[in-house]
Amino acid sequence: MANRRGVADTAIENEEIRLVFSLSLVVEWHFHTVSQAYDLAKPVDHLGRWLSQSILSSRIGGVAMKTSALIPLVFLAMAHSAGAVEFPYQNRPTEPPVSHFKGTCEVDADGTKFAEKACRTTYYPGDAKKGSAYRPPVCEKDPVSKDQKEVLAKIYSRSPDYLKARLCRLTQLFVTDSSPWGPVGWGFWEGPDRPPGTGVYLAISARELDGKKSIADGENETVDQLLGVTDGNRRGLRLARLRDDGASDQVLTILAEVSHEMGHVLLADANMDGTNRFHPRRKVSGPPRSACFEDAFLGASWSARKFHKNMRRWVDFGNQYHNSLTNPDVRFSLERLRAATRSRKVDSINQAIKNVYDSKEFVSFAASINPWEDVAETYKYRVLADATPNKKVEFRLTDQSINVSDSLESKVLAKKMQCLRDFGFLSDLP
Repeated sequence: MANRRGVADTAIENEEIRLVFSLSLVVEWHFHTVSQAYDLAKPVDHLGRWLSQSILSSRIGGVAMKTSALIPLVFLAMAHSAGAVEFPYQNRPTEPPVSHFKGTCEVDADGTKFAEKACRTTYYPGDAKKGSAYRPPVCEKDPVSKDQKEVLAKIYSRSPDYLKARLCRLTQLFVTDSSPWGPVGWGFWEGPDRPPGTGVYLAISARELDGKKSIADGENETVDQLLGVTDGNRRGLRLARLRDDGASDQVLTILAEVSHEMGHVLLADANMDGTNRFHPRRKVSGPPRSACFEDAFLGASWSARKFHKNMRRWVDFGNQYHNSLTNPDVRFSLERLRAATRSRKVDSINQAIKNVYDSKEFVSFAASINPWEDVAETYKYRVLADATPNKKVEFRLTDQSINVSDSLESKVLAKKMQCLRDFGFLSDLP
């Protein structure tokens, strides 16, 4: 199938070239009539042929032209020609996307080969430009420590086979710094409009690799970050806390964080949320092979109307992006909860957290922030359940027992889980 540049990009270029043409004509040419000047606005795709014919005749649409005017025209034609082939991709493909997780994996029972690939970066995918201005994430000079590599190797070795099948096929694994937009790391799918357009990247925070905390500690920390709890306002703030058996399992906790970021990558790779043809990712990725996201996630828990008005390719941590929960018993505004944190009105916050878990629609409070986090968190807890087959993933929230492993089989969550299966996220081969 022939490749061509995106319609939106070409339309912008047409306008830019027409504008420059107009400026050049005002300076260099003498028009006989306004209508003759307007004839210059011809399709840019035929620019080369049209220009060559014009040069031979030394006239364009009956407009006498000075020789010096040819110089900006030839320059523009060359610039457009070079841009047209610089990063070709199929515009608005109609077939389901082909996964970027390609190739074969080496035998790596203890995860050392996986860990050796890790390198440091300070890259932020949210700032990634497109086209020729795009720069992919790259390794930087600071080394990944031996201890960090040992933790990464253990994470890989404890991963279910379907997660290993993706981890070993990452274009690059990074260790990065913690940041407000991605406290534990990030996952990034490189679209065709970001050449070479075949990368899948995952980064995990060095702070997480160096820390020692339980899964419950990690969940409480995420809630604090969502609510805007800081060292300055934490003292005396009696927020509802998840508690587990108290045993700190660093590897399992970081595996949860790696799985969450992988969930974001998988969603983009499959264009899972791209059923709507106006989704910005549909410009470079075909329709998803299943429409189950619309039913299992949006239909079960979210306002589809608001989601479709606010679709996006990159999602920062801690932003609802105007999405709204459909269950009135669970619905909340994150900004209002943050305001309650600042005014130390914890009752409304604790009730909101309790409502989320009581609903059995979400595996965590973070999952109820927006539909993308819902997918990533659901995938995360499926990984945790499969990584600990002989032990339930469960917590206590004040006087309430929360068995996440059993909740995955509840009506709404079971439907979301089936959607992950429909996309092949829980199968060994990408």
